[in-house]
Amino acid sequence: MSRLPRHIELFESIERDSDLLSGSKLKMIQVLFEALCTSISTAQGHQANQAAELKVRAVTRAQKILKGLQLALTENNQSTLGGDLAELYAYMAARLWHANRHHDAHALEEVLSLARTLSDAWQTLPQPASMRFDYVGSGAQTPRTSLSYLV
Repeated sequence: MSRLPRHIELFESIERDSDLLSGSKLKMIQVLFEALCTSISTAQGHQANQAAELKVRAVTRAQKILKGLQLALTENNQSTLGGDLAELYAYMAARLWHANRHHDAHALEEVLSLARTLSDAWQTLPQPASMRFDYVGSGAQTPRTSLSYLV
């Protein structure tokens, strides 16, 4: 058995963690959505295999991720988009609760579909440049901060 897949997985993990530590809020949201989709897919698999305890763990993890996404919106919740996302995240959390309580495969699929749609949208956004240097006049570099606010 080759160690290569394990090394690649370790490298990807380190790369992701360093991106998160660099302070990119966009990258953090993208990673959270990847984890959300993975947790819901895992819950579906455990439900299909009738592994109730493992399904509960996966759904609970997905609910915690949604709560984290909701908390990320609190500072900018005055915007219409932020409010709409907060409502959508709350709806998704309620559907996860329903799916967990009533063993509803359709509710899990609905939340996974919503999560994938949102994840795809977040993945299309470019990484914001925190600082950009533009040449002004005589060739001197003048830093111009390029602030990108997410929702």
